[in-house]
Amino acid sequence: MQVFASLLDALAFTPSRNAKLRLIGDYLRTTPDPARGYALAALTGALLFTGAKSAVIRGLVAERVDPDLFAMSYDYVGDLAETVALIWPERPRNAPPPTIDAVVDEL
Repeated sequence: MQVFASLLDALAFTPSRNAKLRLIGDYLRTTPDPARGYALAALTGALLFTGAKSAVIRGLVAERVDPDLFAMSYDYVGDLAETVALIWPERPRNAPPPTIDAVVDEL
């Protein structure tokens, strides 16, 4: 997931279409399946998380964060995804980052 996140970051700050295509090509050449397929689906908008409804996301947050803190944060921010991104607890320092296929399987 770290490599995919780096790709997204690079794509966001690369103005040239050809440079973006090179970045994507390099990523796809060096990434094994199924992560490569998930990344391509995410980049093209074809990756759907039909089970990740707002109620499910709220439930996941409720397991990790004080409900009052979440309610106040959501009221202030006004967007569920942004609130979750800001309030989600950090993973332990010694835990490896999840892979893109692990994240897709979980969601």
